Amino acid sequence: MTIWLWFVRWGWLYCMLAMSILLSVQLILNWRSWNTLTKLGAFTVIVLTLHVWEEWVIPGGFHVIYNLHSQFPDRYPMSELTDMLTNFLGGLLWFSLTETKHFDPRMGVATALFSFFEFIIHNFLALQSLAAFGRVGQNVYYAPGLITATLCWLPLDIGFVVYFNQHQPSLKIFSQGVLILLLMTFFIVQLPEKVLKNPINPYAFDNQGWYQQFKK
Repeated sequence: MTIWLWFVRWGWLYCMLAMSILLSVQLILNWRSWNTLTKLGAFTVIVLTLHVWEEWVIPGGFHVIYNLHSQFPDRYPMSELTDMLTNFLGGLLWFSLTETKHFDPRMGVATALFSFFEFIIHNFLALQSLAAFGRVGQNVYYAPGLITATLCWLPLDIGFVVYFNQHQPSLKIFSQGVLILLLMTFFIVQLPEKVLKNPINPYAFDNQGWYQQFKK
């Protein structure tokens, strides 16, 4: 395995862990001096790290439900490369804004909406997973990512809602936040997959994770 392939499969996950550990230490040391939005920015990176580890590793297998109807479910349309780019670029963006104290209300609005959609999407995927794998043994309301979507993204979203209830954003700030979310969705989520999705690529997921128990 080349260094690049190792990074796509594992390296970026360890980078996410390193960023989260650093931010956790900074949160403890700077709790009284950091403003609320900076703290929420730090928690966003930490939540994303926990989330991708659930999707990829513990238990893993998110690609199975994402690529459910594909002829190449281990690599198309989502591959290790496209999903790494989506999550790692998002993590780097939030990390950079937090470290430079530029996690502002516009990004707060975008992240609040993103957190809410993560919760909704993963509940939809849990329903889809039950429908698809119920006949082969799945009897639990779950799809990889649901636990952290419920226990991490949703509480984070509530934190943003509480903050904005106390510091109500103007219509301009809210609109800019929505625009930022749309731009992030296009450039970080949709564009990498649109450009790089290919049924013949070396970035196949090497295990089924949660869904291995249902494979006969």
